[in-house]
Amino acid sequence: MHLELQAAALLETADGVRLPPGKRVAYDVDGRIVTPYVVRGEPVFPHFIVRGTAPAIFEYWMIVSEILASSAWSVTKVIADAGEYDDALRRMQQPQIVKALVAAFLPSAELRDDGTARLDVTVYTRAGEERVERRALIMSDQQEFVFHGRELIAEGRAGVAV
Repeated sequence: MHLELQAAALLETADGVRLPPGKRVAYDVDGRIVTPYVVRGEPVFPHFIVRGTAPAIFEYWMIVSEILASSAWSVTKVIADAGEYDDALRRMQQPQIVKALVAAFLPSAELRDDGTARLDVTVYTRAGEERVERRALIMSDQQEFVFHGRELIAEGRAGVAV
């Protein structure tokens, strides 16, 4: 299945994320419902081994976002520098700057002693509406990302092709 090949390729090229030897991501497909697993019936998150560094936390978020393949992810782009921010604004129809962006664009992660982490990342998304936002995500001790909040930076009308 192409999803399994894609998951394997993502992990093969990852620097700070892996699965234990002999484990792989597989998928159950039931009509339009696609469920990834490492061990059938268990969440995928605890099976990953994530190096305890900020770049590895960001890499892990990118990988699990792709493996879970949410429809919103296909219309989301990470913004890491001023040029990418300018490109996102140019894509928008009638962009409105809501907040002046003074923080860094680069993703940042705070690792905690209890095994959790906080990841802050700036993204452009056009899922339902066009937005540039700084998202705060918390990684639980089970390595699942929980949406913690977002700060709207700019918004525009939806419907622009990426």
